[in-house]
Amino acid sequence: MGAFDALATAVSGLQAQSFALQNISGNVANAQTTGFKAINTNFQDLLDADPPALQSPGGVQALSAPTNTIQGSIQTASQGTFMAIDGDGYFAVEQPSGTDSSGQPLFANASPAYTRRGDFQMDGNGFLVNGAGYYLMGSPIDQSTGTAGAPQVLQFNSASLPTDQGTLQSLSMGSNGRLQGSFSSGKVLDLAAIPLSAFNGDDFLQRGDGETFTPTQMSGTAQANASGKIVGNALEASNTDVAGQFTTMIMTQQAYTANTKVVTTTDQMLQTVTNMTV
Repeated sequence: MGAFDALATAVSGLQAQSFALQNISGNVANAQTTGFKAINTNFQDLLDADPPALQSPGGVQALSAPTNTIQGSIQTASQGTFMAIDGDGYFAVEQPSGTDSSGQPLFANASPAYTRRGDFQMDGNGFLVNGAGYYLMGSPIDQSTGTAGAPQVLQFNSASLPTDQGTLQSLSMGSNGRLQGSFSSGKVLDLAAIPLSAFNGDDFLQRGDGETFTPTQMSGTAQANASGKIVGNALEASNTDVAGQFTTMIMTQQAYTANTKVVTTTDQMLQTVTNMTV
């Protein structure tokens, strides 16, 4: 390994530590983001195909290390439609693919995404929308049989609500795990089941904006066997450990500085060779 190899190795170290700092920055910035899952950094060495006696440590590559399976703390909230997941699982959500002539959102050909962000509120059209703009999916309850239908984007309006109970006053998560509506008649009725989806490889999910995830080949498809329970009037906080991130940031800064020292030293060595006279 020569001076140029040493320079390349140090530059890879600078790039890896810059990547780590980028992850730290994003984690700290989202320390107050509902349902956020931090991304840590792993490092992988890069070796040349040299004989054992000639091998050197080589360069380094930084890789993201998701923390999707680490739960944030569950905090009490005053909104009845706010939900947190205690344990395994994700809410299924969608974003509209467009709007119709009356401004109603359309979901034709929309693909589900998955999230643990449960700050859902009912909008003017009767949909439950979280703070990132994603619409909650669930299974409407048939009022005559009490059975849950096929999962769909939930909407609570005159077309979907019972007509003999007056007006809908409020929504909240019941102790039976179903979304319940309180009506002006005084009745409280189950309106929808909220199934939770699970994945065999949570940390291989593809991240999207708004604290969402989509399946990949390595994560596997969504399964309806999540063991978690929905907690009403609650939200899951970010799982970012700010104190831990600051500690990692100090270590990252020291490693970056050390790599710059290698670059400086290598440059001085090359300058010495350049300035040699015969």
